[in-house]
Amino acid sequence: MTKILVVALDACDPDTIRAMAADGEVPTLARLLERSASATTRNPYGLFVGSLWSSFFTARTAARTGFHCWEEVDTKTYERRLTSPLEIRGTPFWETLSAAGKRVAVLDVPHSKAKPLNGVMVCEYACHDRHFGFHTSPPALAKEIETEIGLTPILTAEPHLVRDWAPDDYLHREGDHRTADEERALTHGLVDGIELKTQLSTQLLAKGDWDLFLTVYGESHSIGHQQWHLHDPEHRSYVAALGEELDPIRSVYRQLDTAIGEHLALAEEDTTVFVLLSHGMGPRYEGSHLLHELLRLLDQAASEGFQGSSLKQFAKRKVSGMPALASGVLPFLRRRLARNPLPAVPNWATPEQRARQRYFLSPNNFVFGGVRINLEGREPSGVVKRADYEAVCDQLTEDLLALVNVETGEPVVRAVSRTSDHYDREADDSLPDLLIDWGRSGPIETVWSPKTGVVHGPDTHWRTGDHRPDGLLLASGPGFTPGTALPDMDVVDFGASLSAMLGVTLDDDTDGKPLDWATASSRTPARSE
Repeated sequence: MTKILVVALDACDPDTIRAMAADGEVPTLARLLERSASATTRNPYGLFVGSLWSSFFTARTAARTGFHCWEEVDTKTYERRLTSPLEIRGTPFWETLSAAGKRVAVLDVPHSKAKPLNGVMVCEYACHDRHFGFHTSPPALAKEIETEIGLTPILTAEPHLVRDWAPDDYLHREGDHRTADEERALTHGLVDGIELKTQLSTQLLAKGDWDLFLTVYGESHSIGHQQWHLHDPEHRSYVAALGEELDPIRSVYRQLDTAIGEHLALAEEDTTVFVLLSHGMGPRYEGSHLLHELLRLLDQAASEGFQGSSLKQFAKRKVSGMPALASGVLPFLRRRLARNPLPAVPNWATPEQRARQRYFLSPNNFVFGGVRINLEGREPSGVVKRADYEAVCDQLTEDLLALVNVETGEPVVRAVSRTSDHYDREADDSLPDLLIDWGRSGPIETVWSPKTGVVHGPDTHWRTGDHRPDGLLLASGPGFTPGTALPDMDVVDFGASLSAMLGVTLDDDTDGKPLDWATASSRTPARSE
């Protein structure tokens, strides 16, 4: 009978793990990299920051889960509102397994809520994302965990408090940014939390005869956001003295490596083991804090033509020679801004502004910007006629690609794509129409184009790291040949594949399909070592 163990590391950067494995710092993962079958995991394009895990457990595309960001603009009122995972559409695949009589244990899958299962479920014990507070199924398990193991110092701090931000965003941070002592306290708290989570996870693994045991570690997500600048010497906020003393990323990753080893030690010989590094991390350089003002100015330029400064009028005459123009203008702008710094632009619009503009910022976390077209017949005060939709998108794409980072001289935007190029849209969705892939070579704080002029806003956010799209799956056990490269896999297929391995088919209202390696007829015995 098939048994499956999944240990997932939320937002644990695959490239960093490979480098640490080569240096001998993560011996368990080094062995897995050498001896497992592996696949690159492809996450929802442009929307993966908020929708990766909901697509993972519902086996639905990001366009069909109804949840892609922690906030959105209400499509009926233009008002900004907070969202909730309770709005996620679709059935978690472990509920389908449970209903089919499989024994399942599910720990800390982001954006999930505990429901009765044929087994156990633990939510927000050591999870980066906080929505409902620490809770379990059965409910009495939460008290047992708190009494016998204890709560983690960071991710289960204030365990029953509902907050809009993750615990790692505000703990050990009194000011806008952490002091050296606060940085140390956060790192040590997350490392200690991994030890407690491993006690909980391995105890539950040892107690049950599980068909599926799925545990997710959130500390890799937290440390990547908060302390990437102490890992990356090229980061603008790198502190050499502290970074040489304490590399938080490596400290957390080493502890996670130990945690994986403790789980593997409990796995039976015929258990199929998956280790999932859900997606990557890197420095947080993006321009979302400028997007509202950029869109306002571009809309104004489209409606009224070039207005304002003589520099814009000059650009109007020379706009066809954009690259040469930029190279000539930027030194002048740098000198002028050095003498007279600009005030920061507003980073959010009012509902009234959104209703008037042809397009507006559509919340999409930060890695990819989002733009919603104010479309007639869809938005309540739509001003763009459906016949003009394509032309408006084309022109806005061209204008966004013309934005230049004044500090570096490089494009602000790497690419702009239509959400409909990647997803089958639903009529009532709140998704952006355009997805902006920011240029991430450095901070984006002062931007210029012929149509917008200079737009300035310092990026003062305390998070110094942010996500990268792809992840890594390591698979070992019956049916997987060590060292082989499996085809790239879409995250929506993972739940369907695990279910198929256990002889269960998900319902027809899912998008994920079992991969070849999940079907018994296509699986080959593992080589003995």
